[in-house]
Amino acid sequence: MGGPQIETLVGHRFPDDDVWLCFWLAKKFMPETTNAEIAFVNAGESLPGSNGDPSVIHFDTGGGQFDQHHLGDVETSSAALLAEKLSVAQDPGLKELLLMVKRTDNVRPVEHTNLHYLIEGYPRLKKFQTEGRIDWGKVQERIFDDFDIIYGQETQRTQSRRDLQKYARWTILPNELKVATILWHPELREAAFERGADVVLWTRAKGRNKFYVGIQRHRKLKGLLSLRGVAVNLRAAEASIREIKVRRENLGYVGREGPVSNWLLHQSFGLVASGTKSWKLESDEYTKIHPQDLTTFTCVPLSAIPADQIGKWRRQEPRAT
Repeated sequence: MGGPQIETLVGHRFPDDDVWLCFWLAKKFMPETTNAEIAFVNAGESLPGSNGDPSVIHFDTGGGQFDQHHLGDVETSSAALLAEKLSVAQDPGLKELLLMVKRTDNVRPVEHTNLHYLIEGYPRLKKFQTEGRIDWGKVQERIFDDFDIIYGQETQRTQSRRDLQKYARWTILPNELKVATILWHPELREAAFERGADVVLWTRAKGRNKFYVGIQRHRKLKGLLSLRGVAVNLRAAEASIREIKVRRENLGYVGREGPVSNWLLHQSFGLVASGTKSWKLESDEYTKIHPQDLTTFTCVPLSAIPADQIGKWRRQEPRAT
């Protein structure tokens, strides 16, 4: 917005989601509010003596430009009005926060685990009270942290969707299983599942010619698609490169306690990995399979699944990541 320094941000007492989001938006996107204090008045009222004072901004009260109550039946929120004024209404990081406020401000249902109920609940906790009175400063700090977290996560999800277009390689098998390969960008696997991948393969660089590997199936395919065949194929390839003599039928074991111990098959049969955050590989344990060959070794056993079986899966309820 620009202009003179703002000294006071005003909202109504027992602030709701809308007031808190207005405060947070102002502090985040209006440099002139950096040192502004927060004050509360009765709902609908203005701060006494503030009429015409450009250093005071009211949110969700007082009938000004950031109080949606004068708009009648229009479903909006004070935070939405402020976001429009600040030209950040289309910021993808704000989408869910603005939607939450719009729903709750217009008495629309939200899930019982929604942030809305945390915002309502914080003032009731003793840790946010001092001598039996609500410490609104502590409440503000916690709610602002929540907003920061959600804003950061939503911003990252949007960036991941964009990056996925650059870094993902898609393979659609004859049976119509979709495999996404994301070399060196493991942070994009959730975006790949969101985009429709049945299986995602990723690598994580760990140094010169050293890397971790993960192959994961879509959560909704639990109990339907087993990655045991993928584990067997990768272990067989590893054994061949390392000249380990082992029969293929002995490579389908769960875990990693077997002849090819640098490849793990999770007990859910939904994850095959060589190195994870909790399982650090020793120098000689890193896979010797070339990164560009991983997709082939993964897709061969997946291609063997009958197409009619895949069709049965597709006819089940819509999937969600």
